[in-house]
Amino acid sequence: MKLEKINGEQFIILEDNDKVCLKEMGKNSITIAEDNAGIKIFGDSTLVNSISGKGMLEKVYIPPVISSEDIISKCDEWLEMFKQVHDVFKKLVLSEKYRNQKIVMHLSFQSFVSFSDSKIKGNTICLDLKQYAEIIQTGVKITVDEINSDIYAYLMANALAYYISKNYNNTQIDYLDYNWDYTLYSDNKVPKGETRPLVSSLSALYDSTNYANIIIGLLRNHNLGIPADQILFNLRNRIFSQQLSDSFSESLDYSSREYRFIVPDYNDKTSVVLKRDLSQE
Repeated sequence: MKLEKINGEQFIILEDNDKVCLKEMGKNSITIAEDNAGIKIFGDSTLVNSISGKGMLEKVYIPPVISSEDIISKCDEWLEMFKQVHDVFKKLVLSEKYRNQKIVMHLSFQSFVSFSDSKIKGNTICLDLKQYAEIIQTGVKITVDEINSDIYAYLMANALAYYISKNYNNTQIDYLDYNWDYTLYSDNKVPKGETRPLVSSLSALYDSTNYANIIIGLLRNHNLGIPADQILFNLRNRIFSQQLSDSFSESLDYSSREYRFIVPDYNDKTSVVLKRDLSQE
């Protein structure tokens, strides 16, 4: 980035991957960023009084409205990748090799606030392999803006229901215990002092009454032996046609790329990087 004065006016010259954030007191920001394709402008519209100039309106991008059917299809695509990556990661962390290295599969549900615009909030779902809280193998991830909360509820409930069904069998979950720390460990028996191989962190979801009620419903049904089908069906039906943020599509693409490296026999056997570990179980 360079500052130059030309004909008495101050210019900011953006070089590769530079960006500038414009902000008024008490308001959010607008970011002007340079990439190989040109300059991108994004941020809070309340800062903008007018846009003028030849061809400027042609550059304004308005996200299209996606049908509920297409949104559900995208969600189910991600959930299928999630389930398969979960199964591969579970096999790995239950193996002696990974247990000796104290590597765990971590399913986390987190909230976020955008750095560039504090009005943009949302939630994520991440499934990774960790060693002492450090990610050593990324898995799948999905990012959903707060405005699309019906979509996140469907994804979160399905991911959590699958995790519970695969890792708790007939074991009761003491979620009503006052000492419960909003963390679900697997019911796999491990020697005293060893790290639990499977863990899911739920604390961030309890900031939302809606999400908390969904979790309690899933845990209650599990303890009563009732399938989660009705809860998941109702959440699916709540999804309506709407705009999706770029972060949703980007995280879906990210998960697809990671999936190709993790799941055995995806298209061909040459893309499997963890098969060596699986063969040693």
